[in-house]
Amino acid sequence: MFKIISILVVAASVIAWLVQFFVPHQGLGIATGLAIYLVTWWIVLFAILPIGVRGQHEDGDVIVGNDPGAPVNPGLKRKAWWTTIAASAVWLTIFTIAEFGLIDIFG
Repeated sequence: MFKIISILVVAASVIAWLVQFFVPHQGLGIATGLAIYLVTWWIVLFAILPIGVRGQHEDGDVIVGNDPGAPVNPGLKRKAWWTTIAASAVWLTIFTIAEFGLIDIFG
């Protein structure tokens, strides 16, 4: 069930961005929307990266030559997916605020 919801959130953000090609310009432009998404994605990635990471020293399995704080299993694919979901939700919020003029972002 959660996987379906997460796919819907990502799909909704892609659809909202693509709709900008066909709707008269009011809020976010195409390039602005993409730039905001990419910046949001990177910020969310750096917030999600440390979640659930266990260092080699915590597991007691330090490999010779590695830093003891190096992660045992960083789970980057899973974190990239969570980042995409969270960034899409944040971007949809920004898109909705900008398109419907709930807050005057552009002055």
